[in-house]
Amino acid sequence: METSESVKKLLIFGLCGRSVFLTVDHFHRPEETLHASSIHVEPGGKGYNQAVMAARHGGARVVFVGAVGDDGDGRACEERLIAEGVESRLVRKDVHTAYACILTDRDGENRVTVYPGAAEKLTAEDVRSREALFDDAACVLLTAEIPEEAFAAAAKLARKKAVALVINPAPWKEWLRNYLPLADYITPNRSEALSMLGIDDLSGLGEAVKLRFPRCNLIVTLGKHGARCFVRGDIFDVPAPAVRCIDSTGAGDTFNGVLCAALIGGMSVPDAAACAVRAASLSTEHHYVLG
Repeated sequence: METSESVKKLLIFGLCGRSVFLTVDHFHRPEETLHASSIHVEPGGKGYNQAVMAARHGGARVVFVGAVGDDGDGRACEERLIAEGVESRLVRKDVHTAYACILTDRDGENRVTVYPGAAEKLTAEDVRSREALFDDAACVLLTAEIPEEAFAAAAKLARKKAVALVINPAPWKEWLRNYLPLADYITPNRSEALSMLGIDDLSGLGEAVKLRFPRCNLIVTLGKHGARCFVRGDIFDVPAPAVRCIDSTGAGDTFNGVLCAALIGGMSVPDAAACAVRAASLSTEHHYVLG
């Protein structure tokens, strides 16, 4: 039996907060008060979701670092991490935990309002003070939902400690260009890849990747079309299984968390990508992210 010490560690820095999902017939008209037909509350954030999905997949010891307030929402986020088998290393700040309100109408369209709160307060010093977490890590996963200074500190520590670095450039921000050369894997979706590479459509993807990232593994997620992978000079597509898509929210987070856990668990890149595509596809068959 494997002990916790023998299982390789996935270290994730990301946004941590709470979300309320409300279902309405239509969106607000001026001066209108609406009654929602359903409500669902769960913790979330890209990095947070990735940590939970990696832990659910298994094969890795998952550690999550994010900033929360000293409030009930922050405590709820931590309790869910622990319940999911994720090691929580949350940083307490003197502002409220991040919160989001998502309205969905009868046509499935969304309107999202986010209060970033404590998530914006994660600093480079918060990251550097946790340098010991990198010592036995096999992989570090980062998204652009954390402040640039914290992102930069984590990326540089990953390189200093020779830990594999996965950058999920979501949401796309121009400052990410400064750190992409440090990555071992980059995992954009279609729109993020086009922005990152400065191209108009996927037909020029291969040449752009060869020119910009000749030594990096790039995996572009394509929703119901699976993923296109550029790995050590090879290009291959990973098809997605046919599913009944109900809600695609968080599918990209599922992909990234499972991909990292699968790689840490010893899968080849093609097998890990296929596993992650399947998990992401299946995640769309139910509402919400964590369920």
